[in-house]
Amino acid sequence: MALTTYKNTTNQKPSVLDAIVLQGASQVPFLKWLGRGKVSAPKHAWFVDRLRDAKENAHLEITDIEENTVDTKQMLDNMTQIVKNEFGLSRKELDNARYGQKEWPYRVAKVGKEHAKDLEFALLGLHNDSVFDNYTPPSDTQPAKMAGIFHYIPDHNKQDFSNSGNPTDFTYDALHQILEPVWEVGGLEDESFMIIMGSALKHKLNQFAKDYLIKDMDKNGKYDPTLSQVVTDFGTVNVKIHRLFNHPKLKDKVLVGKLSEARMLFFTETEFTEPPTSKTARFGRYYTDFTLEVQKPDYFACGVGLK
Repeated sequence: MALTTYKNTTNQKPSVLDAIVLQGASQVPFLKWLGRGKVSAPKHAWFVDRLRDAKENAHLEITDIEENTVDTKQMLDNMTQIVKNEFGLSRKELDNARYGQKEWPYRVAKVGKEHAKDLEFALLGLHNDSVFDNYTPPSDTQPAKMAGIFHYIPDHNKQDFSNSGNPTDFTYDALHQILEPVWEVGGLEDESFMIIMGSALKHKLNQFAKDYLIKDMDKNGKYDPTLSQVVTDFGTVNVKIHRLFNHPKLKDKVLVGKLSEARMLFFTETEFTEPPTSKTARFGRYYTDFTLEVQKPDYFACGVGLK
């Protein structure tokens, strides 16, 4: 029987990963946007409880108590996944200062950033056949693979715009269709909501949203043409572009959500070690065992089949 942990609110202590993210926060923004925490077993489960929809509610002053024993809580779960990046340098490489700098500290920093990018790759579910796939439990021959954030989006929050398998144009109306289910449950109320997409869809949004821009000014009072927010019927939302959304599995998709309602949870926090070896070389290893928790799935939605 698999070990299971339940929702744990222990804050993560400053770790190796924090230092990596600080060096390149713009390259791995999901690691900065999501919350942090810990789990104590390889399988993590948590409960969600969706608010009931509004209904007719009129009663006489004196009535019997109506029993309502329906439990609306639902348990979701995910597996922790090991992400490991290793490298080695020969004695000659260690002693040789190439391009005016020592190779070891350069390689430590470089592989650290690669490790952080691989963590983000997993959070988006890009290591699975589809980003909507569930997690893969471990076996003797198969490593565990976590489910990414798209897996936890409720079916009623997934908008498919493809026409017989062909993508359709990303329009202002399409954006509203994607946002509306989240607005209906109150997910857009504090304007901390994000729209995340690749460069091609961002270019299309720039075109159709030009009449709805919030024109930002930089510190020198000059107009900043970067579209970072867009006004919709449901309020002002933040717009983010992400490199991994240019991946073939994501290029036709738009993710919208309140990223503060999802967390990275660590079974083993990111660590850097130098494994011992009998060879005339030095080895380094970054290691993380972590998973994703989506605390309020109704606060996330997506559009697929867009161009």
